[in-house]
Amino acid sequence: MESQSPPKWPSEEPEEGRGKLAIVVPLVLALLVGTAAAAYALGWVRYAQGNVAPTPPPAPLNIAAVSPAAVAGEQTKTPGKPDQAALERVMREIVGDKRLGRHLKAAIAPLEGAPLVTHGTGAATPASVTKVLTSVAVLEAYGPERRFETSTTLQGRTLTLVGGGDVSLTTSDLDALAAETARELGTTKTVTLAYDDSLFAGPMISPAWRRTYLGEEVGGITALSVDHGGSQARGYSQDPSLQAAEQFKKALAKHGIKVAGKPTRGTKAGTQLAVRHGDTLREIVEYTLQHSDNQLAEVLARHVGVADGDATFDGSTAAITARLKELGIDTTGLVLRDGSGLSRQNRIPPTLLVSTLQTAANPDSPELAPAMTGLPVAGWVGSLSRRFNFDAEPGRGLVRAKTGTLTGVSGLSGIVVDARGTPFVVVLMADGFKPEQTLDVRDALDDAMAAVATCRCSA
Repeated sequence: MESQSPPKWPSEEPEEGRGKLAIVVPLVLALLVGTAAAAYALGWVRYAQGNVAPTPPPAPLNIAAVSPAAVAGEQTKTPGKPDQAALERVMREIVGDKRLGRHLKAAIAPLEGAPLVTHGTGAATPASVTKVLTSVAVLEAYGPERRFETSTTLQGRTLTLVGGGDVSLTTSDLDALAAETARELGTTKTVTLAYDDSLFAGPMISPAWRRTYLGEEVGGITALSVDHGGSQARGYSQDPSLQAAEQFKKALAKHGIKVAGKPTRGTKAGTQLAVRHGDTLREIVEYTLQHSDNQLAEVLARHVGVADGDATFDGSTAAITARLKELGIDTTGLVLRDGSGLSRQNRIPPTLLVSTLQTAANPDSPELAPAMTGLPVAGWVGSLSRRFNFDAEPGRGLVRAKTGTLTGVSGLSGIVVDARGTPFVVVLMADGFKPEQTLDVRDALDDAMAAVATCRCSA
């Protein structure tokens, strides 16, 4: 179940909330999303948008059973056996929507077993749906209660700020670390400051990204950052480590410690003075998925690389693939160049997404549950909080899915509960459309998910 208070970092959906697509003042949006998240978690406040009638709140997601939500004012029945003929009718309806174009790839499956209906063959560009794979892999590597840390060490008069890949580190956390460090320094009031971000290796910027993404959609990927290196509103830093060290220097000054000269890159040699533990991996994964945060997703990918011994971009994506294989997921056709989905070179078969979602929902793998509970909820939480309007409104609260959008690419993948209370895994991937068709394609994807939610696709 989602945490009852939204995490403390800002974020926006990549390319999905920009320009004319972002029509809500950021402050108002933040309030609405926070309110919706709290309402969803508490389970008793009804969500309403404009003149749209209120819908029942989504039920808390119990991964062991993937509990269905209430349907049309009546309690849902025990999930039933899938109705093949009904599923085929729904798939024909989805495929027949010309807004989705000729390149649609789709699959509908039960929570266990192969897809029952499919459309299209081969792999497709997944965009931010890639984050589902990254989330499952990092949870498999570390478990949901893992907390990454930021610390300080002292050798001689050199104080080193050591990054442990904690993307939840905030300005206030850094100030608290400075205060604790100052206390441990005792009578030492002047130091030189170094910073160590060597936990991650290789370049900070992926060569698989468009240069136009830098600063707006993502920044440098390092093991040391504060306020996760920026946001779309403020812009992302291309060197979050140096930015964090400079901010730490100012924080030390507030607590009576003078730093001679500028911060320089160094090592963590020496005695540890202070340490700050970040939020749990469960919280970070849920936030990353709900808000499709590129920066956080890339840091999570690097952690998978760390666990498997190669924390470069290539090593991390290879490690994600290896973790999925270890979970029994067929990775044939998978091409990963990053962990966020910004790379247009990524390719994911729909059946692989189906298997990944099924694995995350498996009651025998509770450590993977945040990859389910973190999925945005239609009309309620995260990147789906403002979607599922008009014809798709019946899908609110019944669809939990990861969004994915790049120019000419759009998809939804997640869990949909049908009209009889049976959960299905639904994967939809569309591409090859013109940028000006983006809103129409999104509406069509929402309508398709709502069609499954209103279908009596089980008996």
